[in-house]
Amino acid sequence: MAITKEKCYFQMYKAILGQQPTFAALLLHGLYGHANELKPIAERLQSAFGKSVLIIQPTCRVRLKSVIRSIDQQAEDIDKYIAVTLIEYGKEPSSFPIIIIGYSQGGLLACTLAESYKNQLNILGIITLNAPLMGTPFLERSSKDVQDFISDAKKGLQLIDYPLSRIKWSMALQRWMRIVARPGWMPLDGLKDILPNSPCTKNVYNFLQKNQKIPCLLIATYENDFSELFNMHVQIAEQKRAIELLNDAYALFITGKKEGKHDTLIPLASQLGRQDWLHKEVAIDSKYPTHSQLSIMAPNRIQIKRRMYKGIIHASNLVAIDPRLFVDHGEMVIYTEVILTDLIQFIKQLV
Repeated sequence: MAITKEKCYFQMYKAILGQQPTFAALLLHGLYGHANELKPIAERLQSAFGKSVLIIQPTCRVRLKSVIRSIDQQAEDIDKYIAVTLIEYGKEPSSFPIIIIGYSQGGLLACTLAESYKNQLNILGIITLNAPLMGTPFLERSSKDVQDFISDAKKGLQLIDYPLSRIKWSMALQRWMRIVARPGWMPLDGLKDILPNSPCTKNVYNFLQKNQKIPCLLIATYENDFSELFNMHVQIAEQKRAIELLNDAYALFITGKKEGKHDTLIPLASQLGRQDWLHKEVAIDSKYPTHSQLSIMAPNRIQIKRRMYKGIIHASNLVAIDPRLFVDHGEMVIYTEVILTDLIQFIKQLV
């Protein structure tokens, strides 16, 4: 894409003011998110790199657009958005370095951009945070699955001091919305793309398996204990047993396994983009002893780093049960100091 004389003047003006960036950071929000959802990351980037980083927070897929438009359509929109933004700074999209950071659905989009637009963009690296790289299994749950969860988890749910009737209504409503998202109903392509085994998640998995050029950092977290999320004041054995059953029922609902780890929304294996993660854990030192930090090696995939943290959640509310149900405790991934530090260290190695 050619740079006009006006753009050259704009570039010179920026340089004179000392505001000439040397690389860009593209921040991609999650499903139904707003453009400024990753503000904590933007602030940390500005603190670490100052005027050297150009932060791009696209507005072209906010809120319902990310639900309706497919990941491929969103990638096309983002590619155009990047081009317009970089040209305003007198930069060629094909040569100006860019790092893509995607949270949740934005992580799938980041990988799709790397696979489909690697020739149009100069992608230095990719960072995903709690991304459903292999899909979001709870979106496939049937009415029976919902009923079984509520039956098995009922006593534990009653301990979190939230109306059980509201949970039942919300989960039934979400089940109906998943039905209308099927082909022939409402066009909710962005939602369908995060289903397990969707064409989108298959393409992302293939990208991660074959990628040998673009450094990737896949950040994953998990928290499987409801007693760590709510003020339950569990005292007697019967209550403790109720919490254990709730934990198992919720893990089964989210991951398909009672022992499956998750961040309250996405299975850990999906965030890591692999099923065999359990056998590849290598403990590393951490300056933050409150979290369990693990580095997971990818055989023959030197461009992919995986990090896993215990005790950090996907969001402050339990979307899979009721979006209005907010936890009492628990750090959200995009606000967690140890993860922000890890993210900046990875970028410094690239730039």
